[in-house]
Amino acid sequence: MLVTVIGKLREMHPGMRFNVFTYYPVKDRELVKDGSISILSCKPISLITRHFFSTLFLVLFKKLGIKSPKGNFFKIARAISQSDLLLDIGGITFSDGREKYLPFNILTIWPAIMLGVPVVKMAQAVGPFRHWLNRFSAKIFLLRCVHIFARGEKSAEFLKDLDFPADKFETVSDIGFLYRPEYSLSEENTNKVGDLVSWIQQERNRDKKVIVFSPSILVEQESRKMGLDYAEKFMEVIRNLGTDSYSYVFIPNATRESSDKAHNNDLLVIRKIQELSGDSGASEKSLTAVKWVNYDINSTSIRQIIDESDLLVTSRYHAMISGLALMIPTIVIGWGHKYRETMAYFDLEEFSLDFSDPEIDLTKTVIEILKKNSSVQKQIKTHLPEVKAKSESQFSYLSRMF
Repeated sequence: MLVTVIGKLREMHPGMRFNVFTYYPVKDRELVKDGSISILSCKPISLITRHFFSTLFLVLFKKLGIKSPKGNFFKIARAISQSDLLLDIGGITFSDGREKYLPFNILTIWPAIMLGVPVVKMAQAVGPFRHWLNRFSAKIFLLRCVHIFARGEKSAEFLKDLDFPADKFETVSDIGFLYRPEYSLSEENTNKVGDLVSWIQQERNRDKKVIVFSPSILVEQESRKMGLDYAEKFMEVIRNLGTDSYSYVFIPNATRESSDKAHNNDLLVIRKIQELSGDSGASEKSLTAVKWVNYDINSTSIRQIIDESDLLVTSRYHAMISGLALMIPTIVIGWGHKYRETMAYFDLEEFSLDFSDPEIDLTKTVIEILKKNSSVQKQIKTHLPEVKAKSESQFSYLSRMF
């Protein structure tokens, strides 16, 4: 979402500069070498101190006619105040059941609001707003955004329920549908990815179908809480289909290779599935038909791999978007309305599965979609232009703001 927003805005205004607020500033500074992009922190401690409190001081100084200090403490507040616009590209914000994230949702936009910088929320899920704390917070802060792009009809309904002004929001599809490889801002393990893509091509030349799995650490954790074996679902498909006619690739959609922390790190669930495969007694021949991406990769590499496959099975929303954008038949094992709603754009709701359903027969669903491969691709191709147009409207709006 981030690189697509930057890429699209650069097409409209080539000289534009960007302040990117990130949870991982040190790592992202290593990855992004673009001189027109400043990487700044939005880690929790930074949000409290250098976003919120420094902004309070900055606002006070302005009212008193005092020139703002040049110290590092005010660097982030100055960056916000000197911006023409703050674009919030959070995937989901101000949503019931996620009250613990409300401080983050608030502090990422409140400083800009205090400094008079217009806030636009790009395509994201918002709501529902039944919980008193979430509804109260949304009433205060969402209503101060100049525009909200609701990702899907459900989010739009929730905004209507909040009595959000109809002229201040619009229903759109995800930004990721507009992604192009040239928007990439980083290079990560491109040689390894190149070797993997060559291997996939060789497997397909041998008349084998290639299935890409993109599991989610979040779904794995939630499944475990419910007593469900998420990792086993993928291994079951491999055992049932075998490796004579099929090969398999496991890829992450969110990676932190050097970290053992679970947040935004699908590498951990891939490692778990890999260990499970090693303990399953599978033959060496079977194991050579499975490849594991257990290293950092970027969006371009993710799409390169998916684009070479016959089928994508994922629990990651933006991996699902990649599959659909590339017209690859896609099965999603997710939760909530956002997955099914997006799949509905392509009349593919039957392939949107609820991870909490213990009766999921993933092998059966895989066989079913592979049988319908050509018709599914045709469905995606038919609907994709309209879905992309729904996303493009965001940038038509932004073009009028500059």
